Amino acid sequence: MRTDDLSRQIVESTGDCVKILTLDGRIQYINNVGLRMLELPTAEPLIDQPLAGFFEGDVRKAAEAAVEEARGGGLGRFQYEMRAASGAVKWFDAVATPMIDEHGAVSQLLVISREITTRRREEMFRAAQHQVLEMIATGAALPAVLDRLVLMVEQQTDGMWCTVLLLDEDGTTVRHGAAPSLPADYMRAIDGLPIGPTAGSCGTAMHFGTRIVVTDIETDPLWAPYREVALRFGLRACWSTPIFSPQRKVLGSFAMYYGQPRSPQDDEIQLIENGANIARIAIEHQRASHALKESEARTRAILRAIPDWMFVMSADGVYLDCHARDESKLIAPPAVFLGKNIREVLPLSVAEPLAQAIKRVSGTDAEAKVEYTLGSDAEERAYEACIVPCAGDRVLAIVRDITDRRRAELEADANRRELAHLSRVAMLGEMSGTLAHELSQPLAAVLSNAQAARLMLDHPAPDLEQLRLTLDDIIRNDRRAGAVIDRLRALLRKGDIALQPIDPNDVVKEVIDLAYGELTSRRVAVRSDLPSGLPLVLGDRIQLQQVVLNLLLNGCDAMSGTPASDRQLTLSTSSNEGVVEIAVSDRGSGIAHDQLERVFEPFVTFREQGLGLGLAISRSIVTAHGGSIRAENNADGGATFRCSLPVAQRQENGVGPL
Repeated sequence: MRTDDLSRQIVESTGDCVKILTLDGRIQYINNVGLRMLELPTAEPLIDQPLAGFFEGDVRKAAEAAVEEARGGGLGRFQYEMRAASGAVKWFDAVATPMIDEHGAVSQLLVISREITTRRREEMFRAAQHQVLEMIATGAALPAVLDRLVLMVEQQTDGMWCTVLLLDEDGTTVRHGAAPSLPADYMRAIDGLPIGPTAGSCGTAMHFGTRIVVTDIETDPLWAPYREVALRFGLRACWSTPIFSPQRKVLGSFAMYYGQPRSPQDDEIQLIENGANIARIAIEHQRASHALKESEARTRAILRAIPDWMFVMSADGVYLDCHARDESKLIAPPAVFLGKNIREVLPLSVAEPLAQAIKRVSGTDAEAKVEYTLGSDAEERAYEACIVPCAGDRVLAIVRDITDRRRAELEADANRRELAHLSRVAMLGEMSGTLAHELSQPLAAVLSNAQAARLMLDHPAPDLEQLRLTLDDIIRNDRRAGAVIDRLRALLRKGDIALQPIDPNDVVKEVIDLAYGELTSRRVAVRSDLPSGLPLVLGDRIQLQQVVLNLLLNGCDAMSGTPASDRQLTLSTSSNEGVVEIAVSDRGSGIAHDQLERVFEPFVTFREQGLGLGLAISRSIVTAHGGSIRAENNADGGATFRCSLPVAQRQENGVGPL
């Protein structure tokens, strides 16, 4: 075999495009592989044409430089894009080298072009993909992101057009997303169409949540409702895959169109899946951004409406941020205290409880409330700080001005005490007859014994032992009258509430003693069930006596129509699970079922002379003590009122409230 024949066989068997150029860069030869790559039947259109003349701009300059480099004995290299006869765009990497004759001179140039279309497209795809993801990350508008995504995918295959369609929030309507290469009239025609089992490729894919491949729109039944509009714009094949959210909710579809019937290849299926995945990221990011903006707008609106002050603080009490609708009401402008510790800003008496509360809630799910006052004696205001943990090791302190509430509470408490006092006076007024009897008996005994003692002293030889007994009786009756007066004075006295640990049995006994005369005059028998060892309750003795006395008198009133032999009032105490209960039970006519709650309402009474305030006041007193009161009918007749009070909790420094 001759050398020329061997060289030609090697050139023709290679997979690359081989060209031989003259020294001035004109094509003299191209192998058959190159002709097939360019889809040319013969080399005639190329022969004697300058290689660089097939290019423009920077690529032409690069080709001329490579030829010049090879002509000088070196190696020239450049990359170029060439459109084949069918219109397909292909990329090549070309290397130009000198061909040396027998005299060692450069006689011709050899150019070997290797097709790098796949590699080039992969590089372009990665670069474009990075650009799209960068657009998403930087918050570019969704239409711009989807347009760039569609163009990126279209560059990977010749003769292909892509669309992104979005599923409306109603879950049934198709909306335009992106289709920069498809006719605008076609996109307007399909915008707003419903999805369904025969709604073309995209509407069907969204309906069933699966990829739909239609190789020929002209014959496929899925396109029956829209075939005419698709064919009018030259569309013959369409493959569509649904776009899913992470929760597998359909967001839209990504589709590829072709102008001729065809089936997808594996790399095209992968390409459409990649496109759908990036579209999902873009749509989800846009929706998340929109939701975040709405949330921020709502938060700003809420903050504008909330009168409270909000402070973000570190776990060690440093002010990091704040919100105040009216900063003029802060003790200092934010610029003054931000970055400083709470102990540097507030008086120690206020800062220390707040710092301890911050320490307690840091790193937990708990919350703490601290009430304090700030200001001068002339303008002192009360505040409540609610401290809760927030992101990381920070806490949020929500501070509310409670000055008006505190004043209202003090006024309400004063009014309640005044009303309670008036109620006690009214009750004692009703008992005036029996109370007078309670006093007249010991006073009469005192007078009688004093007169007897005087007579004894007039006797020449008085009986000293008898005189001593008479004086002892005077002392005993005086103390009896004094006890009645003390109890009356206590009930009639106005003053501040004195919370102290109290034995509930003592309260009941004192009321029974005070009302003894009233019970006797009404011919009511009293039975008491007061077990020893009951836990103490924290309360005001006089107000609790008032509650029990009111329930006792109501029970007597309820039995006014009951035969005297059946009039029995039972007062009992018990404890269970941190609560002490005082119960007063009568044998009266009971309470209508629909009135069991109404009896505690003001001005509701079933007595002819009653004002209807006793039980309402009793409830307010019990509620102020942290307890509750309720009424119920007895199974054997009559009613029972149960007053529940929390047990006084014992602390390290004694007995005190929680």
